[in-house]
Amino acid sequence: MTRRIDAQDAKQGKTGYPVLAMLIVSLGLTFLVWLAVEVYGQWIS
Repeated sequence: MTRRIDAQDAKQGKTGYPVLAMLIVSLGLTFLVWLAVEVYGQWIS
């Protein structure tokens, strides 16, 4: 027999603040790495 699950319980994951925080942190880290590579490139040239 098939069990019925409502749409709220069937969601795969949560959205909202944690996803936004992860996006902001990822962009910040990307910027820092890019900045470090730029400084290193200027330093070796």
